[in-house]
Amino acid sequence: MYGLPDSFIGNTARKLIRRSLSGGGGPPGGPGRGRKRSIIVWKVIHVKIYKPQLNLILNTPRGNLWGALHRRGESIVRGAKRQVGVRTGALRTSIHMKHTGNFTGQYLWIGSNRNYAYAHHEGTRPHLITPNKKPVLVFRAGTRLIRTTEVFHPGTRPNPYLTTPMRKSLIRPIKVR
Repeated sequence: MYGLPDSFIGNTARKLIRRSLSGGGGPPGGPGRGRKRSIIVWKVIHVKIYKPQLNLILNTPRGNLWGALHRRGESIVRGAKRQVGVRTGALRTSIHMKHTGNFTGQYLWIGSNRNYAYAHHEGTRPHLITPNKKPVLVFRAGTRLIRTTEVFHPGTRPNPYLTTPMRKSLIRPIKVR
């Protein structure tokens, strides 16, 4: 008989809520129409929490929270790929997510392994570019081939392609299925 009081209370509360939301359960236009909705309040006492079961629900891939957090991370990755600047598409394709968890919690790592990803995200100050291995820099400007010993780069504006989708996803509540 363990669990009978819980199931009795839960089923009764569900029936009362369903009845109050439907307006009384009578035929349309009948005596149930126009009734005030009931508010049900109950207090739960003497709850036993089993830590292994709680850990299973919260911190393993079989738990509901894992799936909800994973969907949130995928949403952030999609938003980052939409917002990132595209010249060759290499940065966009390198954005990925790693979802790990242990007894201390769950962790999402979202980012890119490209060496210029941080500069794209945070922007750069104006700076001087000089050759490292060869005596001159060689690059094309339109159809002209330019050779020079130094170039002044004007800097780049930041594009927070990771933090913007993350902030947007924090506004929405997590739906646990």
